[in-house]
Amino acid sequence: MKTMVRKMAFCSVVLSVTAILSAAQEPVKPPLSPRIMTATKQVSMFTHLETQMLQAVQKKDKAALQAMLTDDFTIEMPNSDRLGGDDWLDSVMAQGFNLKRFGVRQVSLADLGTAAVVKYDRIQEATLDGKSDNGEFFVVDVWKKSGDSWKLANRYVSKVSSQLPEVKPTGKQ
Repeated sequence: MKTMVRKMAFCSVVLSVTAILSAAQEPVKPPLSPRIMTATKQVSMFTHLETQMLQAVQKKDKAALQAMLTDDFTIEMPNSDRLGGDDWLDSVMAQGFNLKRFGVRQVSLADLGTAAVVKYDRIQEATLDGKSDNGEFFVVDVWKKSGDSWKLANRYVSKVSSQLPEVKPTGKQ
């Protein structure tokens, strides 16, 4: 009986510690710094690539967009199935999708040599089948080195808000 009580007490302690540690590991969103950060050469290069992609979507330039993707490109979003490159291209090139304006901000990256993981916030004003698709999105892209250029291999996108945030120009954007 003592052994069973000890096991139950031990399990209770383990569960309590696990709950405390799990709660402590939740991410805390730090406030945005009002400082102007100078972009590194790599951040500037990938910001330019991300902007080129969005401009190709905006202009419905399928050839330019397709040239920036790997053959096995996929995109994933919460609560939806993985979408392959051809299906994604068809969806952003469709007449029902109209990217009116966009912005790329808070770009950071991890350089892995032949791959780079790029994280950024995208703000967009868009319509999908006549309905608003405005908002702020959190995007993580995985780029692969292809010869002397980079191609997008994977994209992970999550909508943060349907509201367009107020953007204050800094002169450095």
